[in-house]
Amino acid sequence: MNNKPLLVVEQLSHSYREGRETRPILNGIDLQIAEHECIALLGRSGSGKSTLLNMLAGIDTPQGGSIRVMGQEIHKLSERERTLLRRRHIGFVYQFFNLIPTLTIAENVGLPLELNGYPEAEISRLVGFILSDVGLGNRWAAFPDQLSGGEQQRVAIARALVHNPAIVLADEPTGNLDEETGKHILGMLLGLSKQLRRTLIIVTHSLEVAQRADRILTLNYGRLSEQGELHW
Repeated sequence: MNNKPLLVVEQLSHSYREGRETRPILNGIDLQIAEHECIALLGRSGSGKSTLLNMLAGIDTPQGGSIRVMGQEIHKLSERERTLLRRRHIGFVYQFFNLIPTLTIAENVGLPLELNGYPEAEISRLVGFILSDVGLGNRWAAFPDQLSGGEQQRVAIARALVHNPAIVLADEPTGNLDEETGKHILGMLLGLSKQLRRTLIIVTHSLEVAQRADRILTLNYGRLSEQGELHW
């Protein structure tokens, strides 16, 4: 594995207001993630896993510390610059799919390419390839409500990978699926990320999911701890 840091977090801190109280959720977190690594992030509900993921994507801004993605300190970028970095270099897989219901499957998957200014012919070519990879090459004209939950999540994975991002962030990608479907989706996400040599960070409650990763990180009381190295 290439050990070049792709993502570097230093002394990251953040807190929320709860009435008159301030509740720390991230407390001086340090983290380095290398290119092509698969990281599983565990933690109880409310521990800040999704908050951390959103900060790594530049969606939320930390109150303290720094985040460097591909050498850029994203917390110092303008909102437009963060949007462009995310659009070009980051793919996101959500628990609840977040597909646009009025767009076909092909249009949903092709949206990152369209936003990045790809020519129409290239969009069609790349969308065709990735839909075939996730086993939906014959469903390109369907709409999200015509698909099962597992199929919708496969579309979400295709959308996250189609623009060849350096980093894929997955927030409980199997949390809204039954156990059997979730295992299949997880295997697909891990396999495609490995095949395409993407850096993958998965937020999960499942130790079984985590054991498929290279490293397991646990977020507890605002601190990160590592549970040893595993291999997929």
